[in-house]
Amino acid sequence: MIEARDARSPRPVLALCVGLLVTTFAAAEDVGYKTVAEALASLKHTKDVSFSVVRGWTIATDETHLTVWSFAPKTDPSYPAVVKRMVISTGGGSKVTMSVLCEADKASCANLVREFQK
Repeated sequence: MIEARDARSPRPVLALCVGLLVTTFAAAEDVGYKTVAEALASLKHTKDVSFSVVRGWTIATDETHLTVWSFAPKTDPSYPAVVKRMVISTGGGSKVTMSVLCEADKASCANLVREFQK
């Protein structure tokens, strides 16, 4: 497991929920879907999930579960890929977990993880 401080937040609601952000990278199976397409299709049919597009990335926000999904655009080398960030309460505060499902080549996927850990 890789831990890193995270100064970025895809949505202000998550930033407000977290005092000190700690991002923990998790295995792809923690995304909860077998493919990126399956994740996107399922979220599109999930109540209370809102969608937006930011710099070409499709962002799905589930405020009920304090989760943000970032889907890579077709123009990104990591496509198809999704990054799932979820705020989790801990005994002394909160942390942000990050799970990645990337179907591109290994180098592009590794770069995607590095970019989200900044």
